[in-house]
Amino acid sequence: MILNPLDEAPESIVEGGDFRFGRYSSPIPRVNMLDVARPYHYPVPELVKRCRLRQWQAYQFGDGRWYFYAGFYSAPPFSQVLFIAYDRERKRKLGFRRIFPGRPFGFAEGLASSSLAFNRAKIHFKAESRWDAGTIELAVSSRTRDPSASFSGQFRLVSSSQQAAPISVCLPLGLNRAMYSTKALLPLSGEFHLGGDSWKFEGPDAMGVLDDSKGYYPWATHSSWVSGFGSDPKRRRIGFSLSNNPVKDQARDNENCLWVNNRIYSLPPVKMTKPQGPMREWIIQDTEGLVDLVFVPEATNDLRFNFGVLAADWHSPFGSFRGMIRNGSGEKIEAERLYGLGEDKNLRM
Repeated sequence: MILNPLDEAPESIVEGGDFRFGRYSSPIPRVNMLDVARPYHYPVPELVKRCRLRQWQAYQFGDGRWYFYAGFYSAPPFSQVLFIAYDRERKRKLGFRRIFPGRPFGFAEGLASSSLAFNRAKIHFKAESRWDAGTIELAVSSRTRDPSASFSGQFRLVSSSQQAAPISVCLPLGLNRAMYSTKALLPLSGEFHLGGDSWKFEGPDAMGVLDDSKGYYPWATHSSWVSGFGSDPKRRRIGFSLSNNPVKDQARDNENCLWVNNRIYSLPPVKMTKPQGPMREWIIQDTEGLVDLVFVPEATNDLRFNFGVLAADWHSPFGSFRGMIRNGSGEKIEAERLYGLGEDKNLRM
């Protein structure tokens, strides 16, 4: 069953205290999650809603050689920032991840004017979205004692309607709670400097996937997600996003999609199995013959801690794919040229 076409986005995700559930063809201008009424049976102060709202803005991008994964996360009582660069040719991973208490990032209500930054003595990372103007700018630098491991980069993702086909969703999580997400495949330009070497990113092989998300998730949450991108033999930009999240009715409410250049195709629910664990092959299939993928993890990217009532067992390996996805016209998209991320996430917080 292919889902209905995407609707026009409402002005606000919450109106009159209630969520506007749906699947939309553009970012929602005002993601006012804190305006929801009675998300936990009873009225609660805004402080409680702030403490239960998880938010992140993440990016995966690169070309045939370099894969980058970066983002800002807030899952009270913890927050994290990370920027990982992975050289697929030399199998070398470098970057940083910092975890700290509190909610230091000022997440905006929309992508039209969003600026997130992390600055320390030797690490700087900034993500600035001006969606309506057609750009997302990323800037990063990290200095280490080893000059060969110091790096910097400036990247630009193009979000104009001629280049991008976003999907925004507001999906129910029970009571008057919801998850929101905007995802899009975007052309990439920029440069990356490592030690004395430099690389430029341009042309059809350079692209990235935006993931801007918020939600009133359950205290104990399990979810899985795979996303990949790359150019096909026709030099088209190809990308996909497939998830198993806490939304109960996946047949009606999901965010699964395939991108081909600036066109988007909805995909049905999928089942993900990891018979030998998250660092071995993942099997991703639907029941309609549209998705038949194997994700092959290559590089680890784990986050684990256990403080009793607060815990994380979060696997985010990078890797390649094989198999196929079919678009809405029945065209078979081979996955062997795609590369990306798998997430197997278990959280208590």
